[in-house]
Amino acid sequence: MGPDQPLRSDSPPELRVSVRPKRAGQAESDWRQLARWLYTNNPFYVISAWLVFVGLRSSFDTASETFQTGALMAGLAGYTLLLAVSACLLVRLGQVWDDVRSMLILVVLMFLALSVSFDDTLAANPRLGQWYFLGGLAFSIVVSEGLLWGMRLRLPVGFRVPYYLMSGLFFLYPLSLTPLVGQPHEAPLLWALFGFSSAAAVVLLTLLPAVRRGPEYVRDNGSPWRWPWYPWALFIILGLGVLARARYLCISFHFVGDSTNIFGFYFWIPFLLAANVILLEMGLVARHKGTIRVALLAPAVLVLLAVTGRGTMMTNLRFPERFADTLGATPLFLTLVALALFYTWCLWRRVALAGDALSISLALFCVCGPGTFGPRTAVLDDPAAWPLAAVAGVQLWMAFRRRNVVRVVVALGFGLGAAGLVLRQTPLLAYRGVVPFHILLGAVLLLGALVQDRFGRLLQYVGAVLIGGAGAAAVFCGPTVLGPKPPEWLQSLLGVYPALAMALAAAYGYLVGNRWYYLAAAGVVAAWLTKVGWLSYRALRQTVVGLDYLFWGMVFFLVALLISLSKAGAFRQPAGTERGEDTGG
Repeated sequence: MGPDQPLRSDSPPELRVSVRPKRAGQAESDWRQLARWLYTNNPFYVISAWLVFVGLRSSFDTASETFQTGALMAGLAGYTLLLAVSACLLVRLGQVWDDVRSMLILVVLMFLALSVSFDDTLAANPRLGQWYFLGGLAFSIVVSEGLLWGMRLRLPVGFRVPYYLMSGLFFLYPLSLTPLVGQPHEAPLLWALFGFSSAAAVVLLTLLPAVRRGPEYVRDNGSPWRWPWYPWALFIILGLGVLARARYLCISFHFVGDSTNIFGFYFWIPFLLAANVILLEMGLVARHKGTIRVALLAPAVLVLLAVTGRGTMMTNLRFPERFADTLGATPLFLTLVALALFYTWCLWRRVALAGDALSISLALFCVCGPGTFGPRTAVLDDPAAWPLAAVAGVQLWMAFRRRNVVRVVVALGFGLGAAGLVLRQTPLLAYRGVVPFHILLGAVLLLGALVQDRFGRLLQYVGAVLIGGAGAAAVFCGPTVLGPKPPEWLQSLLGVYPALAMALAAAYGYLVGNRWYYLAAAGVVAAWLTKVGWLSYRALRQTVVGLDYLFWGMVFFLVALLISLSKAGAFRQPAGTERGEDTGG
Protein backbone atom coordinates (compact mmCIF):
# COMPACT_ATOMS: atom_id res chain seq x y z
CA MET A 1 0.00 0.00 0.00
CA GLY A 2 1.55 3.29 -1.10
CA PRO A 3 1.76 6.38 1.04
CA ASP A 4 -0.96 8.16 -0.96
CA GLN A 5 -3.52 5.33 -0.76
CA PRO A 6 -6.22 5.36 1.91
CA LEU A 7 -6.54 2.49 4.36
CA ARG A 8 -8.84 -0.37 3.37
CA SER A 9 -12.42 -0.46 4.55
CA ASP A 10 -11.76 -3.61 6.58
CA SER A 11 -9.14 -1.82 8.72
CA PRO A 12 -10.00 -0.96 12.34
CA PRO A 13 -12.15 2.17 12.67
CA GLU A 14 -9.47 4.08 14.50
CA LEU A 15 -7.07 3.52 11.57
CA ARG A 16 -9.45 4.48 8.77
CA VAL A 17 -7.78 7.83 8.13
CA SER A 18 -6.81 8.97 4.70
CA VAL A 19 -3.19 10.17 4.33
CA ARG A 20 -3.62 11.67 0.89
CA PRO A 21 -2.39 15.32 1.08
CA LYS A 22 -4.55 18.14 -0.05
CA ARG A 23 -2.42 19.89 -2.63
CA ALA A 24 -4.36 23.17 -2.68
CA GLY A 25 -4.60 23.34 1.09
CA GLN A 26 -0.91 22.58 1.49
CA ALA A 27 0.09 25.36 -0.91
CA GLU A 28 -2.15 27.76 0.96
CA SER A 29 -0.57 26.66 4.25
CA ASP A 30 2.95 27.25 2.87
CA TRP A 31 2.03 30.78 1.87
CA ARG A 32 0.55 31.41 5.29
CA GLN A 33 3.72 30.13 6.97
CA LEU A 34 5.86 32.38 4.79
CA ALA A 35 3.64 35.36 5.53
CA ARG A 36 3.72 34.57 9.25
CA TRP A 37 7.53 34.34 9.16
CA LEU A 38 7.82 37.67 7.34
CA TYR A 39 5.37 39.26 9.77
CA THR A 40 7.21 37.93 12.84
CA ASN A 41 10.80 38.58 11.77
CA ASN A 42 10.14 41.61 9.55
CA PRO A 43 13.33 41.54 7.46
CA PHE A 44 12.24 44.57 5.45
CA TYR A 45 14.18 46.97 7.68
CA VAL A 46 17.40 45.17 6.73
CA ILE A 47 16.49 45.17 3.06
CA SER A 48 15.62 48.85 3.21
CA ALA A 49 18.87 49.81 4.94
CA TRP A 50 20.97 47.84 2.45
CA LEU A 51 19.20 49.36 -0.56
CA VAL A 52 19.51 52.90 0.84
CA PHE A 53 23.21 52.52 1.60
CA VAL A 54 24.02 51.02 -1.80
CA GLY A 55 21.94 53.69 -3.54
CA LEU A 56 23.62 56.56 -1.70
CA ARG A 57 27.13 55.11 -2.04
CA SER A 58 26.76 54.58 -5.76
CA SER A 59 25.16 58.00 -6.34
CA PHE A 60 27.89 60.13 -4.80
CA ASP A 61 31.64 60.09 -5.37
CA THR A 62 33.39 61.07 -2.12
CA ALA A 63 36.71 61.64 -3.90
CA SER A 64 35.39 64.20 -6.38
CA GLU A 65 33.30 67.16 -5.22
CA THR A 66 32.63 68.54 -1.76
CA PHE A 67 28.93 68.77 -2.56
CA GLN A 68 28.68 65.04 -3.29
CA THR A 69 30.52 64.11 -0.09
CA GLY A 70 28.23 66.31 1.97
CA ALA A 71 25.19 64.89 0.20
CA LEU A 72 26.31 61.35 1.01
CA MET A 73 26.77 62.23 4.67
CA ALA A 74 23.42 63.99 4.79
CA GLY A 75 21.70 61.00 3.20
CA LEU A 76 23.26 58.46 5.59
CA ALA A 77 22.60 60.68 8.61
CA GLY A 78 19.01 61.30 7.53
CA TYR A 79 18.21 57.63 7.08
CA THR A 80 19.89 56.83 10.44
CA LEU A 81 17.72 59.47 12.13
CA LEU A 82 14.66 57.96 10.44
CA LEU A 83 15.52 54.54 11.92
CA ALA A 84 16.20 56.01 15.37
CA VAL A 85 13.00 58.08 15.52
CA SER A 86 10.93 55.14 14.25
CA ALA A 87 12.42 52.88 16.92
CA CYS A 88 11.53 55.34 19.67
CA LEU A 89 7.96 55.73 18.41
CA LEU A 90 7.45 51.97 18.05
CA VAL A 91 8.57 51.44 21.65
CA ARG A 92 6.63 54.36 23.12
CA LEU A 93 3.40 53.69 21.22
CA GLY A 94 3.34 49.97 20.54
CA GLN A 95 6.04 48.21 22.59
CA VAL A 96 7.16 46.41 19.39
CA TRP A 97 10.47 45.29 20.86
CA ASP A 98 11.21 42.55 18.30
CA ASP A 99 11.26 44.96 15.37
CA VAL A 100 13.06 47.61 17.40
CA ARG A 101 15.90 45.20 18.11
CA SER A 102 16.58 44.90 14.38
CA MET A 103 16.34 48.66 13.98
CA LEU A 104 18.89 49.33 16.72
CA ILE A 105 21.35 46.95 15.10
CA LEU A 106 20.81 48.74 11.80
CA VAL A 107 21.45 52.09 13.48
CA VAL A 108 24.83 50.82 14.73
CA LEU A 109 25.60 49.46 11.27
CA MET A 110 24.81 52.86 9.77
CA PHE A 111 27.30 54.43 12.22
CA LEU A 112 29.92 52.00 10.96
CA ALA A 113 28.95 52.82 7.39
CA LEU A 114 29.52 56.50 8.15
CA SER A 115 33.01 55.72 9.51
CA VAL A 116 34.10 54.02 6.28
CA SER A 117 32.38 56.27 3.75
CA PHE A 118 34.86 59.14 3.82
CA ASP A 119 38.24 57.36 3.52
CA ASP A 120 38.71 58.71 0.01
CA THR A 121 37.92 62.23 1.15
CA LEU A 122 40.37 61.96 4.03
CA ALA A 123 43.15 60.71 1.74
CA ALA A 124 42.52 63.35 -0.93
CA ASN A 125 41.68 66.30 1.33
CA PRO A 126 42.80 65.58 4.94
CA ARG A 127 41.42 68.80 6.44
CA LEU A 128 37.94 68.31 4.96
CA GLY A 129 38.00 64.59 5.77
CA GLN A 130 38.79 65.32 9.41
CA TRP A 131 35.63 67.40 9.73
CA TYR A 132 33.54 64.63 8.25
CA PHE A 133 34.99 62.01 10.63
CA LEU A 134 34.63 64.26 13.67
CA GLY A 135 31.11 65.15 12.63
CA GLY A 136 30.26 61.49 12.17
CA LEU A 137 31.53 60.68 15.68
CA ALA A 138 29.53 63.51 17.22
CA PHE A 139 26.44 62.43 15.28
CA SER A 140 26.76 58.82 16.47
CA ILE A 141 27.13 59.90 20.13
CA VAL A 142 24.14 62.24 20.00
CA VAL A 143 21.89 59.72 18.24
CA SER A 144 22.95 56.90 20.59
CA GLU A 145 22.15 58.95 23.67
CA GLY A 146 18.90 60.09 22.11
CA LEU A 147 17.88 56.50 21.43
CA LEU A 148 18.63 55.42 24.99
CA TRP A 149 16.66 58.36 26.35
CA GLY A 150 13.77 58.07 23.93
CA MET A 151 13.34 54.32 24.46
CA ARG A 152 14.00 54.58 28.21
CA LEU A 153 16.60 51.87 27.71
CA ARG A 154 19.26 51.47 30.37
CA LEU A 155 22.86 50.80 29.26
CA PRO A 156 25.16 50.66 32.33
CA VAL A 157 28.40 52.60 32.41
CA GLY A 158 30.42 49.39 32.21
CA PHE A 159 28.99 48.83 28.74
CA ARG A 160 28.42 52.41 27.66
CA VAL A 161 32.05 53.51 28.02
CA PRO A 162 33.46 50.60 25.92
CA TYR A 163 30.77 51.27 23.31
CA TYR A 164 31.80 54.90 22.90
CA LEU A 165 35.49 53.99 22.98
CA MET A 166 34.89 51.53 20.15
CA SER A 167 32.89 54.13 18.22
CA GLY A 168 35.68 56.65 18.73
CA LEU A 169 38.20 54.13 17.41
CA PHE A 170 36.24 53.75 14.17
CA PHE A 171 36.08 57.49 13.57
CA LEU A 172 39.39 58.72 15.02
CA TYR A 173 41.88 56.00 14.09
CA PRO A 174 41.83 56.89 10.36
CA LEU A 175 42.79 60.46 11.31
CA SER A 176 46.09 59.17 12.73
CA LEU A 177 46.92 57.64 9.34
CA THR A 178 46.64 60.82 7.27
CA PRO A 179 50.24 62.06 7.85
CA LEU A 180 51.54 58.64 6.72
CA VAL A 181 49.49 58.08 3.57
CA GLY A 182 52.19 59.41 1.26
CA GLN A 183 54.69 56.78 2.48
CA PRO A 184 53.14 53.44 1.49
CA HIS A 185 56.37 51.45 1.88
CA GLU A 186 57.63 53.02 5.09
CA ALA A 187 57.41 51.25 8.44
CA PRO A 188 55.23 53.82 10.29
CA LEU A 189 52.26 53.41 7.94
CA LEU A 190 52.59 49.62 7.79
CA TRP A 191 52.67 49.24 11.57
CA ALA A 192 49.85 51.76 12.01
CA LEU A 193 47.66 49.68 9.70
CA PHE A 194 48.53 46.54 11.62
CA GLY A 195 47.94 48.29 14.95
CA PHE A 196 44.22 48.91 14.44
CA SER A 197 43.31 45.42 15.58
CA SER A 198 45.58 45.71 18.62
CA ALA A 199 44.01 49.05 19.58
CA ALA A 200 40.55 47.51 19.22
CA ALA A 201 41.67 44.62 21.44
CA VAL A 202 42.70 47.01 24.20
CA VAL A 203 39.34 48.79 23.95
CA LEU A 204 37.46 45.50 24.03
CA LEU A 205 39.17 44.43 27.24
CA THR A 206 37.57 47.41 29.00
CA LEU A 207 34.43 45.24 29.06
CA LEU A 208 35.96 42.92 31.68
CA PRO A 209 34.55 44.81 34.71
CA ALA A 210 31.05 44.65 33.22
CA VAL A 211 31.44 40.97 32.37
CA ARG A 212 32.40 40.12 35.95
CA ARG A 213 29.26 41.87 37.23
CA GLY A 214 27.24 39.12 35.54
CA PRO A 215 23.64 39.11 34.27
CA GLU A 216 22.43 41.09 37.28
CA TYR A 217 24.21 44.13 35.89
CA VAL A 218 21.67 44.49 33.06
CA ARG A 219 18.64 42.77 34.58
CA ASP A 220 16.46 45.91 34.88
CA ASN A 221 17.31 47.51 31.54
CA GLY A 222 13.86 48.77 30.59
CA SER A 223 13.26 46.16 27.89
CA PRO A 224 12.25 42.48 27.68
CA TRP A 225 15.71 41.60 26.33
CA ARG A 226 17.72 39.30 28.52
CA TRP A 227 21.40 38.73 29.05
CA PRO A 228 23.48 37.87 27.00
CA TRP A 229 21.43 39.00 24.00
CA TYR A 230 21.38 42.45 25.53
CA PRO A 231 23.75 44.19 25.29
CA TRP A 232 26.17 41.64 23.77
CA ALA A 233 24.45 41.66 20.37
CA LEU A 234 25.63 45.27 20.10
CA PHE A 235 29.27 44.35 20.70
CA ILE A 236 29.10 41.38 18.34
CA ILE A 237 28.13 43.81 15.57
CA LEU A 238 30.98 46.14 16.57
CA GLY A 239 33.40 43.19 16.64
CA LEU A 240 32.46 42.17 13.11
CA GLY A 241 32.92 45.79 12.14
CA VAL A 242 36.45 45.75 13.60
CA LEU A 243 37.38 42.74 11.46
CA ALA A 244 36.01 44.38 8.32
CA ARG A 245 37.58 47.75 9.14
CA ALA A 246 41.02 46.20 9.70
CA ARG A 247 41.03 45.03 6.10
CA TYR A 248 39.34 48.11 4.65
CA LEU A 249 41.93 50.41 6.22
CA CYS A 250 44.64 48.60 4.26
CA ILE A 251 42.64 49.03 1.07
CA SER A 252 41.86 52.72 1.66
CA PHE A 253 45.20 54.01 2.94
CA HIS A 254 47.87 51.75 1.47
CA PHE A 255 48.15 52.86 -2.14
CA VAL A 256 50.49 50.35 -3.75
CA GLY A 257 48.34 48.97 -6.51
CA ASP A 258 44.84 48.21 -7.65
CA SER A 259 44.31 45.09 -5.48
CA THR A 260 47.51 44.81 -3.47
CA ASN A 261 47.86 45.67 0.21
CA ILE A 262 49.59 44.31 3.27
CA PHE A 263 46.51 42.88 4.94
CA GLY A 264 46.81 39.32 6.22
CA PHE A 265 44.43 37.32 8.36
CA TYR A 266 46.93 37.47 11.20
CA PHE A 267 45.98 41.17 11.52
CA TRP A 268 42.83 39.94 13.27
CA ILE A 269 44.59 37.83 15.90
CA PRO A 270 45.04 40.47 18.68
CA PHE A 271 41.36 41.43 18.58
CA LEU A 272 40.10 37.85 18.37
CA LEU A 273 42.30 36.83 21.28
CA ALA A 274 40.85 39.65 23.39
CA ALA A 275 37.35 38.59 22.34
CA ASN A 276 38.18 35.06 23.47
CA VAL A 277 39.23 36.37 26.89
CA ILE A 278 35.85 38.12 27.17
CA LEU A 279 34.06 34.93 26.11
CA LEU A 280 35.90 32.87 28.70
CA GLU A 281 35.06 35.34 31.45
CA MET A 282 31.40 35.21 30.44
CA GLY A 283 31.44 31.43 30.69
CA LEU A 284 33.15 31.48 34.08
CA VAL A 285 30.74 34.06 35.50
CA ALA A 286 27.70 32.19 34.18
CA ARG A 287 29.27 28.79 34.98
CA HIS A 288 28.33 27.64 31.50
CA LYS A 289 30.51 24.68 30.50
CA GLY A 290 29.68 24.96 26.79
CA THR A 291 30.88 28.57 26.62
CA ILE A 292 34.07 27.71 28.49
CA ARG A 293 34.87 24.85 26.14
CA VAL A 294 34.27 27.04 23.10
CA ALA A 295 36.67 29.61 24.57
CA LEU A 296 39.30 26.90 25.04
CA LEU A 297 38.91 25.51 21.52
CA ALA A 298 38.51 28.80 19.63
CA PRO A 299 42.26 29.73 19.73
CA ALA A 300 42.91 26.91 17.26
CA VAL A 301 41.38 29.25 14.66
CA LEU A 302 44.02 31.85 15.55
CA VAL A 303 46.78 29.38 14.70
CA LEU A 304 45.18 28.82 11.29
CA LEU A 305 44.97 32.58 10.72
CA ALA A 306 48.65 32.93 11.62
CA VAL A 307 49.63 30.14 9.21
CA THR A 308 47.85 31.93 6.34
CA GLY A 309 49.93 35.07 6.90
CA ARG A 310 52.09 34.73 3.78
CA GLY A 311 49.65 34.75 0.91
CA THR A 312 50.61 35.46 -2.68
CA MET A 313 49.42 39.05 -2.42
CA MET A 314 51.60 39.80 0.63
CA THR A 315 54.71 37.95 -0.47
CA ASN A 316 55.54 40.77 -2.90
CA LEU A 317 55.18 43.40 -0.20
CA ARG A 318 57.25 41.32 2.26
CA PHE A 319 55.51 42.68 5.33
CA PRO A 320 55.57 39.28 7.11
CA GLU A 321 59.36 39.24 6.76
CA ARG A 322 59.56 42.82 8.05
CA PHE A 323 57.25 41.79 10.88
CA ALA A 324 59.60 38.94 11.85
CA ASP A 325 62.74 41.08 11.53
CA THR A 326 61.30 43.85 13.71
CA LEU A 327 59.73 41.73 16.46
CA GLY A 328 62.22 38.88 16.31
CA ALA A 329 59.59 36.24 15.52
CA THR A 330 56.92 35.40 12.95
CA PRO A 331 53.18 35.89 13.49
CA LEU A 332 52.78 32.14 14.03
CA PHE A 333 55.41 31.98 16.77
CA LEU A 334 54.08 35.03 18.59
CA THR A 335 50.55 33.64 18.33
CA LEU A 336 51.69 30.44 20.03
CA VAL A 337 53.38 32.50 22.75
CA ALA A 338 50.13 34.42 23.29
CA LEU A 339 48.14 31.18 23.44
CA ALA A 340 50.55 29.68 25.97
CA LEU A 341 50.10 32.75 28.18
CA PHE A 342 46.33 32.59 27.73
CA TYR A 343 46.14 28.92 28.71
CA THR A 344 48.49 29.51 31.65
CA TRP A 345 46.07 32.16 32.86
CA CYS A 346 43.22 29.67 32.38
CA LEU A 347 45.13 27.08 34.38
CA TRP A 348 45.65 29.61 37.15
CA ARG A 349 41.88 30.28 37.09
CA ARG A 350 41.36 26.49 37.51
CA VAL A 351 39.52 26.14 34.20
CA ALA A 352 38.82 22.52 33.30
CA LEU A 353 40.96 21.14 30.45
CA ALA A 354 43.17 24.24 30.51
CA GLY A 355 46.22 22.10 31.34
CA ASP A 356 45.65 19.91 28.29
CA ALA A 357 45.19 22.95 26.06
CA LEU A 358 48.40 24.45 27.46
CA SER A 359 50.22 21.18 26.84
CA ILE A 360 49.13 21.14 23.20
CA SER A 361 50.17 24.75 22.64
CA LEU A 362 53.58 24.09 24.24
CA ALA A 363 54.12 20.93 22.20
CA LEU A 364 53.73 22.95 18.99
CA PHE A 365 56.94 24.80 19.84
CA CYS A 366 58.84 21.60 19.06
CA VAL A 367 58.44 22.27 15.36
CA CYS A 368 57.73 26.00 15.42
CA GLY A 369 60.62 28.37 15.98
CA PRO A 370 60.92 32.15 15.75
CA GLY A 371 61.43 31.86 11.99
CA THR A 372 58.49 29.54 11.26
CA PHE A 373 55.81 31.05 9.02
CA GLY A 374 53.89 27.84 8.35
CA PRO A 375 54.19 24.13 7.60
CA ARG A 376 56.78 24.68 4.88
CA THR A 377 59.19 26.38 7.28
CA ALA A 378 58.51 24.13 10.27
CA VAL A 379 61.52 22.80 12.19
CA LEU A 380 61.06 19.12 11.38
CA ASP A 381 64.67 18.00 11.09
CA ASP A 382 65.82 19.38 14.46
CA PRO A 383 62.85 19.66 16.87
CA ALA A 384 63.35 21.39 20.20
CA ALA A 385 63.36 19.41 23.45
CA TRP A 386 62.31 22.10 25.93
CA PRO A 387 58.62 22.15 24.88
CA LEU A 388 58.28 18.46 25.71
CA ALA A 389 59.95 19.03 29.06
CA ALA A 390 57.54 21.92 29.72
CA VAL A 391 54.57 19.70 28.84
CA ALA A 392 55.91 17.06 31.25
CA GLY A 393 56.06 19.70 33.97
CA VAL A 394 52.48 20.82 33.33
CA GLN A 395 51.20 17.25 33.41
CA LEU A 396 53.12 16.50 36.63
CA TRP A 397 51.63 19.58 38.28
CA MET A 398 48.14 18.48 37.28
CA ALA A 399 48.86 14.93 38.45
CA PHE A 400 49.82 16.16 41.93
CA ARG A 401 46.84 18.46 42.01
CA ARG A 402 44.29 15.81 41.02
CA ARG A 403 46.04 12.61 42.11
CA ASN A 404 45.80 11.27 38.58
CA VAL A 405 48.05 8.37 37.64
CA VAL A 406 47.31 8.69 33.94
CA ARG A 407 48.81 12.18 33.88
CA VAL A 408 51.95 10.88 35.56
CA VAL A 409 52.30 8.34 32.76
CA VAL A 410 51.72 11.09 30.18
CA ALA A 411 54.32 13.26 31.90
CA LEU A 412 56.76 10.35 31.88
CA GLY A 413 56.23 9.91 28.14
CA PHE A 414 56.89 13.57 27.38
CA GLY A 415 59.87 13.60 29.73
CA LEU A 416 61.41 10.61 28.02
CA GLY A 417 60.71 12.23 24.66
CA ALA A 418 62.52 15.39 25.75
CA ALA A 419 65.43 13.35 27.08
CA GLY A 420 65.57 11.44 23.81
CA LEU A 421 65.80 14.66 21.82
CA VAL A 422 68.54 15.99 24.08
CA LEU A 423 70.47 12.75 23.97
CA ARG A 424 70.14 12.61 20.20
CA GLN A 425 71.49 16.12 19.81
CA THR A 426 74.34 15.73 22.37
CA PRO A 427 75.29 12.06 22.76
CA LEU A 428 77.79 12.81 25.58
CA LEU A 429 74.84 13.51 27.88
CA ALA A 430 73.78 9.87 27.69
CA TYR A 431 76.51 8.78 30.14
CA ARG A 432 75.70 5.11 29.64
CA GLY A 433 72.02 5.52 30.40
CA VAL A 434 72.36 7.54 33.60
CA VAL A 435 69.97 10.30 32.47
CA PRO A 436 67.16 7.99 31.25
CA PHE A 437 67.61 5.88 34.39
CA HIS A 438 66.95 8.84 36.67
CA ILE A 439 63.93 9.89 34.63
CA LEU A 440 62.58 6.37 35.07
CA LEU A 441 63.43 6.43 38.77
CA GLY A 442 61.58 9.74 39.22
CA ALA A 443 58.51 8.38 37.44
CA VAL A 444 58.51 5.21 39.58
CA LEU A 445 58.76 7.23 42.78
CA LEU A 446 55.96 9.59 41.71
CA LEU A 447 53.66 6.75 40.73
CA GLY A 448 54.46 4.92 43.94
CA ALA A 449 53.52 7.97 45.99
CA LEU A 450 50.31 8.72 44.05
CA VAL A 451 48.83 5.25 43.55
CA GLN A 452 47.32 3.83 46.73
CA ASP A 453 46.92 0.17 45.77
CA ARG A 454 49.00 -2.98 45.28
CA PHE A 455 50.48 -1.66 42.06
CA GLY A 456 51.64 1.50 43.84
CA ARG A 457 53.12 -0.57 46.66
CA LEU A 458 54.98 -2.70 44.12
CA LEU A 459 56.36 0.44 42.51
CA GLN A 460 57.58 1.57 45.93
CA TYR A 461 59.52 -1.67 46.33
CA VAL A 462 60.98 -1.24 42.83
CA GLY A 463 61.96 2.33 43.67
CA ALA A 464 63.71 1.20 46.85
CA VAL A 465 65.74 -1.33 44.89
CA LEU A 466 66.60 1.27 42.25
CA ILE A 467 67.72 3.87 44.78
CA GLY A 468 69.78 1.35 46.70
CA GLY A 469 71.29 -0.03 43.53
CA ALA A 470 72.10 3.46 42.19
CA GLY A 471 73.79 4.46 45.44
CA ALA A 472 75.78 1.20 45.56
CA ALA A 473 76.80 1.60 41.90
CA ALA A 474 78.02 5.12 42.60
CA VAL A 475 80.06 3.80 45.54
CA PHE A 476 81.67 0.83 43.80
CA CYS A 477 81.97 2.02 40.18
CA GLY A 478 82.93 5.65 40.68
CA PRO A 479 83.46 7.85 37.60
CA THR A 480 83.60 4.82 35.29
CA VAL A 481 79.80 4.61 35.42
CA LEU A 482 79.60 7.91 33.52
CA GLY A 483 81.56 6.79 30.51
CA PRO A 484 84.61 8.43 28.97
CA LYS A 485 85.53 12.04 29.80
CA PRO A 486 82.60 13.18 31.97
CA PRO A 487 82.55 16.88 32.96
CA GLU A 488 84.25 17.86 36.19
CA TRP A 489 81.02 19.12 37.75
CA LEU A 490 79.43 15.74 37.13
CA GLN A 491 82.36 13.95 38.74
CA SER A 492 82.01 16.23 41.74
CA LEU A 493 78.30 15.43 41.92
CA LEU A 494 79.11 11.74 41.80
CA GLY A 495 81.24 12.18 44.92
CA VAL A 496 78.22 13.21 46.99
CA TYR A 497 75.72 11.01 45.13
CA PRO A 498 75.71 8.21 47.76
CA ALA A 499 74.84 10.71 50.48
CA LEU A 500 72.05 12.16 48.28
CA ALA A 501 70.73 8.66 47.60
CA MET A 502 70.66 7.87 51.34
CA ALA A 503 68.85 11.14 52.12
CA LEU A 504 66.32 10.62 49.35
CA ALA A 505 65.65 7.04 50.43
CA ALA A 506 65.14 8.01 54.06
CA ALA A 507 62.90 10.99 53.24
CA TYR A 508 60.80 9.07 50.72
CA GLY A 509 60.46 6.12 53.08
CA TYR A 510 59.19 8.43 55.80
CA LEU A 511 56.80 10.11 53.36
CA VAL A 512 55.15 6.91 52.08
CA GLY A 513 55.65 4.85 55.25
CA ASN A 514 57.71 2.09 53.63
CA ARG A 515 60.57 0.57 55.63
CA TRP A 516 62.21 -0.81 52.51
CA TYR A 517 63.65 2.62 51.86
CA TYR A 518 65.36 2.57 55.23
CA LEU A 519 66.88 -0.74 54.16
CA ALA A 520 67.92 0.89 50.87
CA ALA A 521 69.62 3.72 52.77
CA ALA A 522 71.30 1.17 55.05
CA GLY A 523 72.40 -0.73 51.95
CA VAL A 524 74.10 2.37 50.58
CA VAL A 525 75.85 2.84 53.94
CA ALA A 526 76.88 -0.81 53.93
CA ALA A 527 78.23 -0.44 50.39
CA TRP A 528 80.22 2.61 51.44
CA LEU A 529 81.59 0.85 54.53
CA THR A 530 82.46 -2.19 52.43
CA LYS A 531 84.37 -0.09 49.94
CA VAL A 532 86.16 1.84 52.68
CA GLY A 533 87.00 -1.44 54.44
CA TRP A 534 88.26 -3.01 51.24
CA LEU A 535 90.42 -0.01 50.41
CA SER A 536 91.82 -0.03 53.97
CA TYR A 537 92.38 -3.77 53.75
CA ARG A 538 94.26 -3.39 50.45
CA ALA A 539 96.44 -0.68 51.96
CA LEU A 540 97.13 -2.81 55.03
CA ARG A 541 98.12 -5.79 52.90
CA GLN A 542 101.11 -3.85 51.67
CA THR A 543 102.45 -3.85 55.24
CA VAL A 544 101.14 -7.15 56.72
CA VAL A 545 102.11 -9.95 54.34
CA GLY A 546 99.96 -12.63 56.01
CA LEU A 547 96.85 -10.48 56.30
CA ASP A 548 94.82 -12.68 53.96
CA TYR A 549 95.50 -15.74 56.07
CA LEU A 550 94.62 -13.87 59.25
CA PHE A 551 91.37 -12.58 57.73
CA TRP A 552 90.16 -15.92 56.48
CA GLY A 553 91.27 -17.54 59.72
CA MET A 554 88.96 -15.19 61.62
CA VAL A 555 86.13 -15.87 59.20
CA PHE A 556 86.36 -19.62 59.69
CA PHE A 557 86.61 -19.10 63.44
CA LEU A 558 83.29 -17.23 63.39
CA VAL A 559 81.70 -20.01 61.37
CA ALA A 560 82.93 -22.62 63.82
CA LEU A 561 81.73 -20.56 66.78
CA LEU A 562 78.24 -20.25 65.29
CA ILE A 563 78.06 -24.00 64.82
CA SER A 564 79.09 -24.58 68.42
CA LEU A 565 76.51 -22.12 69.69
CA SER A 566 73.87 -23.91 67.65
CA LYS A 567 74.83 -27.24 69.24
CA ALA A 568 74.59 -25.66 72.64
CA GLY A 569 71.01 -24.67 71.93
CA ALA A 570 71.56 -20.96 71.74
CA PHE A 571 69.27 -20.67 68.72
CA ARG A 572 66.54 -23.03 69.96
CA GLN A 573 63.08 -21.85 71.04
CA PRO A 574 62.56 -22.13 74.81
CA ALA A 575 60.59 -25.19 75.90
CA GLY A 576 56.88 -24.63 76.43
CA THR A 577 56.83 -21.64 74.15
CA GLU A 578 54.77 -21.76 70.94
CA ARG A 579 54.62 -19.35 68.08
CA GLY A 580 52.31 -16.49 68.76
CA GLU A 581 52.00 -17.17 72.55
CA ASP A 582 52.82 -14.63 75.24
CA THR A 583 55.92 -15.71 77.23
CA GLY A 584 55.43 -13.15 79.96
CA GLY A 585 54.38 -14.00 83.54
